[in-house]
Amino acid sequence: MIQIIVKSIFLIQLLYVFSAINVQNLESSTNVLQDQIVSSETILGVWNFTMSNAESAYEKGVLFISKNEVTYDVAIKYPEGIYTCQDVVIDIDRINFNVNIAGLERVSFVLMVEGDRIIGESYSNAGSSQILGIRQLPVR
Repeated sequence: MIQIIVKSIFLIQLLYVFSAINVQNLESSTNVLQDQIVSSETILGVWNFTMSNAESAYEKGVLFISKNEVTYDVAIKYPEGIYTCQDVVIDIDRINFNVNIAGLERVSFVLMVEGDRIIGESYSNAGSSQILGIRQLPVR
């Protein structure tokens, strides 16, 4: 009889330990997911940027990053017009996308957000350019 009681107590303790571990894992997973959601939201906004090694018409621009229900939209405004970007991929604080300039030249962007700064590079047949931008904050 004592052996049954000891085994029962052991099993209860074992179940308690596993349930505590599962709760901690669930809380950790939830925190990681919330951090990713918050982090990926920090990439949204309006960004003023400059590009090195670019034609004068493309040296400065404004990057618009927004989110629909499931997808992200990116547009670039240059003095000559606004371009809609394709193949948008956002991973926490990184964003990659492509844009067709003048309908012919495909340019790929690889950017990373650090607070209110965005940095990265663009790549095209003409070469690569360094990109540096700052978040355009709302006027108060």
